[in-house]
Amino acid sequence: MLAAIPGLNILTLGYLVDAQRRVAVTGKIREGFPLLHLAPRLGVICFFVLLFLIPIRMLSFQAGAAAVIREGTGLSPSGLITTLRVVQVLVTVHLLCAIARGGTMGCFLRPVKNIRWLFRSLTSGEYVTQMDVWAGHLGTALRPLHHFWLGLKAALGAIVWLAIPTGLLVAFSAPGRTDPVYAVLSFLGGALMIPVAAWLPFLQTHQAVTGRFRSIFDIKAARERIARVPLTWMLSTIVLYVMTLPLHLSKIKLPPADAFLIVTPFFILLTYPARIIVGWAYHRGSQPRQRAWFGLRWGIKTLMVPVLAAYAFILFLTPAVSELGKAAPLENHAFLSPAPRTQWLDR
Repeated sequence: MLAAIPGLNILTLGYLVDAQRRVAVTGKIREGFPLLHLAPRLGVICFFVLLFLIPIRMLSFQAGAAAVIREGTGLSPSGLITTLRVVQVLVTVHLLCAIARGGTMGCFLRPVKNIRWLFRSLTSGEYVTQMDVWAGHLGTALRPLHHFWLGLKAALGAIVWLAIPTGLLVAFSAPGRTDPVYAVLSFLGGALMIPVAAWLPFLQTHQAVTGRFRSIFDIKAARERIARVPLTWMLSTIVLYVMTLPLHLSKIKLPPADAFLIVTPFFILLTYPARIIVGWAYHRGSQPRQRAWFGLRWGIKTLMVPVLAAYAFILFLTPAVSELGKAAPLENHAFLSPAPRTQWLDR
């Protein structure tokens, strides 16, 4: 849901980058899932919250329809509106009590016991204490401010790297630009995209590991790690781009603003494992070891040139098939968060 909200999608990127950082530091894949022990409880809470919101949505729809139908007739849908308010209060109280009691399945299925517990805890002060404990646990686990700044630094660093090659790449693909000079500029953009696409996965990980913004420009560190594990780098880079390319298909026809939430789960499911693999490859390259054999290094780099050139060519073609036009390659899902442009368009 955060990935679908303008501004807060940076927070989503921060969580992805932090998971990548954990794996890059420890080399353990399970470190990429820091909330794994809370996932079952959070899943139960999300499921029942959505389930209990269904009657509110249904009543809201009925009240809105009644207001439209009865407009100008002198009849008022006040009965439905009153019922909606009562249901909203009851459901809200029930959900808050169930979450405060622990958020288990039994807590959501026993509303009478929740009401009794609420009265007892309000008189004793237990409710406030329990909610403070929950807020403390969630704040410690989620760390929203930390992850927002982490995502913001990752996004800004990637934009600096991608701005020039991507801007040149779309020079010839924009409508009306048929002059040969634009073709030359696009070719130059594609050529520049090859080293950027080769280094940026490790550079973004390096920035997250060091915590310094300028580390994303430490080309020497990225090249050194690539030289130590060229095969692992090649596989992780290919996985990253193959996993994120399908996300461009969602921009062929932009969904309505209220349907963008359907797209964002695919963004998470595709980019999360890809970033974990890149973090693992970075960890292997960070270990004290000799550089790989010269022939292996340059052989793999030679093989990767056409692969990265094909990726740049696909980005070059996206304006021709995407409703975003020449802005399509600017939303590089391999390094940036999902850009919910549909929420800013008049659709």
